[in-house]
Amino acid sequence: MPLYEFDGKRPVISADAFVHPEAVVIGDVHVGADSMIAPGAVIRGDFGPITIGEGTSIQDGATIHVTPGDRVLIGNNIIVAHNVSLHDVTIAQRCIVGIGAVLLQGVVCEEGVVVAAGSVVSQGMRIPAGKLVAGNPARIIKDVPPEIAAYVEEGIEEYRKLTRLYRLTMKKL
Repeated sequence: MPLYEFDGKRPVISADAFVHPEAVVIGDVHVGADSMIAPGAVIRGDFGPITIGEGTSIQDGATIHVTPGDRVLIGNNIIVAHNVSLHDVTIAQRCIVGIGAVLLQGVVCEEGVVVAAGSVVSQGMRIPAGKLVAGNPARIIKDVPPEIAAYVEEGIEEYRKLTRLYRLTMKKL
């Protein structure tokens, strides 16, 4: 695993998590069970702690970083899609952050939030539970419809299964 100690702090990765060999995890980072860090993801806990809960998927090309003195807290059962950027954010349980979204400093996503692909969530925005946000700058569009909530639940379970499959079967050739 490409894990790097920084300033005396080492990543702590659950034995039941999967970190792809082409991801980079530096410093004060904690990754929970059944979570997956995909190829090309960069998680830099150099200025502060980053906590990733259980059953969370950090997908290809995602970048997670912290401002000095701040932190990132990503809850359980989250999908952080491809090429997402997260900085000093708090994301509660069962959320999805769509492809290419950017969440700036101090953003809080309460439980069950959906951030649409390509959205830019402004610094300090608090997104109430069960809301869908979209745009640049992102704004609350509506409550998450039941069919999208069901899609998120299916996606979370599929990525948990994929994490286990990667852990058990991936081999470099």
